Amino acid sequence: MDARQQKTLARLSATILDLASRGPVSEVTVSALAAAAGVHRSTVYEYAPSPAALLESVLRSELDALRAEYLVDVEPSDAGAAVVGVTRAVLRHVDDHDIIYRRGLGTESGAASLHAMLSEHFQASIDLLLDQHSLVVPADDDGERRAIARYLADGTIGAIDVWLARPRPRDVDAFLALVGRLTPAWWPGSGGSQPPDTASRPA
Repeated sequence: MDARQQKTLARLSATILDLASRGPVSEVTVSALAAAAGVHRSTVYEYAPSPAALLESVLRSELDALRAEYLVDVEPSDAGAAVVGVTRAVLRHVDDHDIIYRRGLGTESGAASLHAMLSEHFQASIDLLLDQHSLVVPADDDGERRAIARYLADGTIGAIDVWLARPRPRDVDAFLALVGRLTPAWWPGSGGSQPPDTASRPA
């Protein structure tokens, strides 16, 4: 993007976050988004097919930046600290946008649900750790590996949804301790260690 496009995207991003915090993003029209951002309707479509898609893109961009900061090129010996660090950062991201995520993870979110986006992000983070050999999982084939990634991702989202129901200030350390108790002993940051036979399993 050139400087003008980056400025326009930044304006649209700030606007959709504001509108989505005021009410369901499913009720935000392209015309309303364009008017609030001070751009033409056609400009909105240059960046996303709908306000809901733009919201997902903005949130995903923030999450991707956290993955890049904490998880890229992590050594196996540092995997535990990296996982705890990125989880803490993701929780702060979610807490910063708590109204948006409470709506997006709720049972009435419908087509504007953020569950799939968040699940895909978590699964991609696990895949990154596996692909760069930061960790291994006790999987006998790729199907089991995908199932493990999905299980960990969606379980974490469920815990986050419950955590968001608590009033502020929310206790990040208590959440991390709970997740540490729930995750398998071989998962980095859980307080356990990987079983010795996982080194021979496919990663």
